[in-house]
Amino acid sequence: MAVVRDRDRKAARQLPDRFVKLSGLEANARISELVSWHWMSYKAVPRVELVHELLPVLEPLLKSGAAVSYRERALCEGIIASWLTRQP
Repeated sequence: MAVVRDRDRKAARQLPDRFVKLSGLEANARISELVSWHWMSYKAVPRVELVHELLPVLEPLLKSGAAVSYRERALCEGIIASWLTRQP
């Protein structure tokens, strides 16, 4: 079981902001890039699962006028913390 470190929590909270700043990629590719950047030490299949968990939270941020809020940051932190605790 992996431990949720402070740096993981911080990266998770910043994920929505970084997601919005990436350009030229569709939502799935943006999330994949960010997940790989921060959690590359985990196996590929679990990282893909994490991308699918984050997609419903982050994809709506691509809509015109959408803004990152505390809600998205907190959801990402919770999803990633839960995912990390399930990793061997």
